[in-house]
Amino acid sequence: MSSLMLMQAIASGIVTGCVYALVALSLVIIYKSTDVVNFAGGELVMLGAYIGLLGLGYFGLNYAVMFALTVVAVFAVGALFDRVALNTISGRRYSAHVDLVPLVVATVGLGYLLKGLVRVVPYTEEVRRLPPLLSGPPIFLGNVILQRQDLAIIAVTVAVMIALTAFFSFTLTGKALRATSQNSRAAALLGIPVKRMRMAAWGLASAIAGIAGILLAPKLLMTPDMGVVVMLAFAAAIVGGFTSLPGCVIGGVGLGIVQNLVGILLSPQAIAVTPFFVIMVVLLLRPQGLLGEAIAPKKV
Repeated sequence: MSSLMLMQAIASGIVTGCVYALVALSLVIIYKSTDVVNFAGGELVMLGAYIGLLGLGYFGLNYAVMFALTVVAVFAVGALFDRVALNTISGRRYSAHVDLVPLVVATVGLGYLLKGLVRVVPYTEEVRRLPPLLSGPPIFLGNVILQRQDLAIIAVTVAVMIALTAFFSFTLTGKALRATSQNSRAAALLGIPVKRMRMAAWGLASAIAGIAGILLAPKLLMTPDMGVVVMLAFAAAIVGGFTSLPGCVIGGVGLGIVQNLVGILLSPQAIAVTPFFVIMVVLLLRPQGLLGEAIAPKKV
């Protein structure tokens, strides 16, 4: 096994892991803000990819306009789902005793709804791909070869992480979202509009999933079932810590690298079981994940 193959596998794993990290970020943002595990995360990724395809192929938009409109559209879907469905199901939003099971089931229903809506659109069952965000000859970093789309994925992921850090650290809305995620009842007593904050969290997380869909669609064949990537994002979030935004990024990139190394060093067939093996090891050694908070009851 040459060092060149290992370096190429690590570089490709970083690219793949960046997509996992974006989807994991969307899952963690929702979980930290609402305690709800979003099982429709994969379908939001799929929705972003198909809205992008609609914008490019049917309306003839350029990539920048399509990208912006897709983010806005998927944001609206997530925010509307929280406002119409979850707000109705949970009733009193500040209660410490809201049953989370119906909310989680509602996210499963959202996933099936989105998949069904996409399937009724003509030609969506045909396998397609988005054109790459950046086209042109590959770029050589030493002996490592990267496509321009790979560099675009890394750049967009880094930009999203920087934007999220700035948003949560320096804006009033970001600080209000952090307060809501830590203690919603105390936040409500301080005058923070918890309903709006949770709706904003759903919209923000959905928009990030839509971005992941646009980045993933040029590399993965587009079908209404492409949302299965969410299983790998769950693995990344669990490895990094389901309560830690930096942790899920580290978990996503690390998982992408480990998958590629396993495929080269062991067998390509072992790639499919690698995420679940990693989950088992992490849960045995550190149940809260690499950067997750210690397991403790939430204050009310």
